[in-house]
Amino acid sequence: MELEPGTPVFLEELEARPLHFIVRTVRVTGTLHSYSPMTDRAELVDGHSLLLVDTKLLGVHQYHIGQTYQLIGLIAASAQEDHKELPKDLEEDVRYSLDIILQARVVREVDGLDSAVYRKAVVLMRTFLGDKVETATSNPM
Repeated sequence: MELEPGTPVFLEELEARPLHFIVRTVRVTGTLHSYSPMTDRAELVDGHSLLLVDTKLLGVHQYHIGQTYQLIGLIAASAQEDHKELPKDLEEDVRYSLDIILQARVVREVDGLDSAVYRKAVVLMRTFLGDKVETATSNPM
């Protein structure tokens, strides 16, 4: 079984068209908002978008709330038990989809990453390779 490297996708793109990404391997970057070792669930936030993450495949890892992580994994349809109430501090600030969950298989800490430069690099890479990710927004920057 060959593992795919994961297409770089921004959280707002996942939030805008969640069903479009199901069964696709993606690479996402965001700040860890919460993590529950009991349920192997995490919440990743980037700007005003949130993504639920299943961390079962990652094994033992020390997560730090507020740090920036990059994850590679498969987007899957979320089960009913994945649906939960959004924390009060995020209720009005973020957009999210309860239709999908990232089944992460690779995680790395990228705290020193300049997110503005990273976004520009991804957009330039897409342009150069002719790889377009359709989004609801006209400008992903």
